[in-house]
Amino acid sequence: MNEWVALLTVCSALYILHSIALTRACIRALNIADVEEKAHTISVLVCIKDDAQYWPRWWASMKRQNWPIDSEIIAIDDGSNDELPALLELAALEELPFAFSHYRLEGTSPGKREALSYGVQHASGHWLLFTDVDCLPVGNAWGLEMTADIPAHATGVLGVSWPLNERQTSWLSRLQALDGMYIARSYVGWAERGKPYMGVGRNMAIRRVEFPGFSKESVTASGDDDLLIQSLVRSQGKSLALSVHRAAHMDTAMPGSWSGWLAQKRRHWTVAWHYKAADKWRLAVPKLLRMASVLAAISAVVVHNSIWITGGILGCMWLVELLNFRFITKAYQAPDFWQNWGGFLPFWSVWSAWIALTMVWKRQDKSQW
Repeated sequence: MNEWVALLTVCSALYILHSIALTRACIRALNIADVEEKAHTISVLVCIKDDAQYWPRWWASMKRQNWPIDSEIIAIDDGSNDELPALLELAALEELPFAFSHYRLEGTSPGKREALSYGVQHASGHWLLFTDVDCLPVGNAWGLEMTADIPAHATGVLGVSWPLNERQTSWLSRLQALDGMYIARSYVGWAERGKPYMGVGRNMAIRRVEFPGFSKESVTASGDDDLLIQSLVRSQGKSLALSVHRAAHMDTAMPGSWSGWLAQKRRHWTVAWHYKAADKWRLAVPKLLRMASVLAAISAVVVHNSIWITGGILGCMWLVELLNFRFITKAYQAPDFWQNWGGFLPFWSVWSAWIALTMVWKRQDKSQW
């Protein structure tokens, strides 16, 4: 065994152990049983800007939900220029199984923090449940699934949001589904291991009396939800629960083009620089191991012509990840046709590396925030 094959073996073994540990933690999160004895009232907060096309389907799904008594939905129109204001006025005239109120803000900063902060000021529920209008709940008891049976000591609840189950598959939709599973495995796995670092603002709950407010960090293109979690975990005595079973999911509509997804990913990644140093390191480890494995493999082939053993080791890495994501899709009741999409991880890795490189030389245009 030459030195490059040895390095490849070490890096791939460490990567496999790391991925298996996160996968196991992600599956353990489904079986957390330390629960509170009852449900509480819920305030759903949704910030909307120029997304009127999503409102009818989202609103219909909210009316089908089973809500605790005295729950409410608060919609904040963040300066929309489409027909959203008229749709909100019509919604307010309906007879509803919950209280509904809507507000309009003008001239807010990029991102959702100002609009959501305004909504929080008008909320009355025990739980603040955050989501987006381009999302749909998987079941008809999403709010209850996210907030009932939560440990009494938990300040907040992290949920899961995957791409909407669209039957028309493409390379884009496959990589988006894999990306959603990879992200969920990371933040759910680390949260289960006691190291939460982010949440998805499309599916997250915080107790209203313990809501710390959004971060005062310099404005980022996205990630107010991540910075909120960072703020909570830095507070003494604060803990987060997980509600990750399928009935608690809030699935989201994804961009329909590569360029749209690139802009979204680059926008989301602007917040990573504000994470704690320990979180940055934990997130960097698998990327560094993958990069080191590729470089060692190339060197082993070029310098020593070790094609077969190099291919075998890389194949083992690929096979383990394929099996990992099969376990996750089955445990989390994802669509059956997602089960083998972990095999696209090499393509996803190239795409992620491309996004990272574009962020080095091209600043995100604020018009895309």
